[in-house]
Amino acid sequence: MAVNSYKMGPGTFKLGTAGAFDVSCQVTSLIVSCSEKVDSDDPIDVLCGESIAGEESVTRSWTVSGTLVQDISATGVVDYTWDNAGDTVTFEFIPNTVGARKVTGEVRLVPLSVGGDVKSRPTSDFEWAIPSGSADPVLAAVA
Repeated sequence: MAVNSYKMGPGTFKLGTAGAFDVSCQVTSLIVSCSEKVDSDDPIDVLCGESIAGEESVTRSWTVSGTLVQDISATGVVDYTWDNAGDTVTFEFIPNTVGARKVTGEVRLVPLSVGGDVKSRPTSDFEWAIPSGSADPVLAAVA
């Protein structure tokens, strides 16, 4: 198989119903990632020499994480996350418009940090969880 790759950007990152809140121009880094936890029980040996097989359960958890340039205006991304703290909102992430692929799903918002080093452009690192009970994010073609 030949090497296939893409460059991040230009793309979009939108939050809320129908992508109502576009924060694409504040994003410096964005990753949708999955982690997996596997729990397994040991087999149970019984007197007759047989054993009962152990069981395995797999749990996946998803996050959307990255770094945003802080915008503390009344209509900025920091204000949006503070106003909607704890809310589950939809998201749409297009890493590269040429690639014609997007990731959609839901995240639970945690307020972004405010402030940073003097004479700098402050950024906020974040990690928002896809709530349990929500569907896994979907990677699909851009319509």
